[in-house]
Amino acid sequence: MLKKVYGLILSFSIFILLFMGQTVYADENYKVWNTNGVVTSTDSNKTINVTFNKDVDVNSAKDFVKVYEDDNNSNIALNISSANKNILQISPKESYVEGKSYTLTVSNGLKDIYGNTLNQSVKYNFKIDEIKKPTSSVVTNTDSTSDDNAININSYTDYYNALKKALSNYDSKLVVNINNYDKNTYSLSVIDKVMDDSPDLRAWYESASCTITYSSPVNMSIEFKYSDTKDNLVKKDNLIKEKVSKVVNSVTDSNMKDYEKELAIHDYVVNNTKYDQRAETGNMPTDSYTAYGVLINGIGVCQGYADAMYRLLTAAGIENTMVIGEANNGDGTWVGHAWNVVKIQGQYYDVDTTWDDPVTSSGADVISHNYFNLTDSELSVDHSWTKGEYPQANGTEYSYRNIMLMERRYNTSSLFGFV
Repeated sequence: MLKKVYGLILSFSIFILLFMGQTVYADENYKVWNTNGVVTSTDSNKTINVTFNKDVDVNSAKDFVKVYEDDNNSNIALNISSANKNILQISPKESYVEGKSYTLTVSNGLKDIYGNTLNQSVKYNFKIDEIKKPTSSVVTNTDSTSDDNAININSYTDYYNALKKALSNYDSKLVVNINNYDKNTYSLSVIDKVMDDSPDLRAWYESASCTITYSSPVNMSIEFKYSDTKDNLVKKDNLIKEKVSKVVNSVTDSNMKDYEKELAIHDYVVNNTKYDQRAETGNMPTDSYTAYGVLINGIGVCQGYADAMYRLLTAAGIENTMVIGEANNGDGTWVGHAWNVVKIQGQYYDVDTTWDDPVTSSGADVISHNYFNLTDSELSVDHSWTKGEYPQANGTEYSYRNIMLMERRYNTSSLFGFV
């Protein structure tokens, strides 16, 4: 019997946003892009922002992100930093040379924070033209804004809510006018907070970029990228909502205690989902990372299991969130993984439906409760995560072992199929 482990496929939907305002997209097959043409820049200290749809290991980037001069193939000393968890900022330690052409390469050894690597190298060509004072269409100074539909932002809460609404609607663009602008408060990193608070919004979101105009108020134009069209995503969301309502109404009722609802939902997900083993071959559809894959297609990987659990438990009135971390696949390798932390009767518990739905050599469906309502200490044996970012799971009363004893004691075992 094999445990399921979700190896995060680093599907780099990469774009490079230059100071001169050009955006270049790599195709989704990881092929080399912009090899036939050269983009010219007048900025000898050009900073290139490379945005990935997964969080990048900055230490790894220093080994696998390079810029070299085309004439002699000499490497350029770089400053590489992280503007956000999934954004690398790349600039030369010394100015580029006027008239010289350069190539930026992202090698296939680049890792995300879970240790997974890019499947194929990509590269980008650029040339430094006449040296002038750096100008930017990304950051400019002007006294007015041109977008009449901009939302007025007076606080962090306004900004957070505007981002959340745009992401919930799968909007491709959000324009805001920010009073008392502060770059640390009003950054794209707030999107991470939105995703942490509303894990269902992770499903099809890929990346975001922004153009800032320093005016009074400051104008920020944010563009979002998703894995599908807005029309398709709205349809998928509606199907998920319908299925969530149907499942919750069919497996739970108002007389059930929260732990009974949680167990019924856990068993539904495990019994009606197959783990998508295409995750290991790299040809898995995006839907398998989502509740749509689990609830509509009946197939998914850990993020899809956790997404489905989050939506079902929330609909049943049970507080929970999705945890993003790593798991040990049994041979010492740690890979990206996702599960849930659930609040039952004031106590928090860890529940991993993916690992309770093991892949068997015979292909037979098997349900397990080995990862139902564990403590952090118990789960830490083969799971790892940034514990400070999630509620501490120390509850023991509603572990599966204790639930089984309670149900047998009160002779209600038929509800869960106990003998």
